[in-house]
Amino acid sequence: MLDVLFEAELVLIPNPVAVDGDVVTWKSPTPLARFVDFADYPTVRTYRRWAEAGEYSALLPDGALLQLRYTVSDGAIAAHRLAYVPCPYRVDRDMLLSEALSDVLDVHAVGSHDEVTMQSTVRFDYDPGSAADEHPAAHLTLNVASCRIACESPMTPAQFVRFIFRNFYAAQWSAHRALFDSLPDTEHDSTITDAERLSPHVAWRRASATT
Repeated sequence: MLDVLFEAELVLIPNPVAVDGDVVTWKSPTPLARFVDFADYPTVRTYRRWAEAGEYSALLPDGALLQLRYTVSDGAIAAHRLAYVPCPYRVDRDMLLSEALSDVLDVHAVGSHDEVTMQSTVRFDYDPGSAADEHPAAHLTLNVASCRIACESPMTPAQFVRFIFRNFYAAQWSAHRALFDSLPDTEHDSTITDAERLSPHVAWRRASATT
């Protein structure tokens, strides 16, 4: 999928996929000893650490990061962490292609704080082992770590990528709709509970309903 997005110039830099036992994720060129450096919400520093260390599945042309990490058991999704991390600066694609990322970010860091964008990280987690009241097995997190909006089910890579581009990159979504529709997908049973359906939640038709 990342190769297809790269060829369509929807991804600027894809990292190799790494498989470690039952975990499928990205291979960072300089992995961080401590991946998460915040308790409540990621900061500009968090973005810079991840971006400069290559802690992502793909870097997008606007500097945003896509992070996809899955745990797989018997060919099925057992857990996942899927994150869209916007760049806090309005960076130029040509600068990202021609200069070191750290240099590009340094240029923007010395500018006015008024230019820092207020975009939120979007994260879809599936963690059935931690499921409890107020902690849905599949959930969406926005702004703060305590936010857990129930989701219909685990999310496949294709569903995640389509969600991000449909909602945050309208021009690219419209121009490449056939490509997004062609991404291979799979089916997963619903994991949302009846109690969770009584509150606002995120729902979608699974793959089997559209094929």
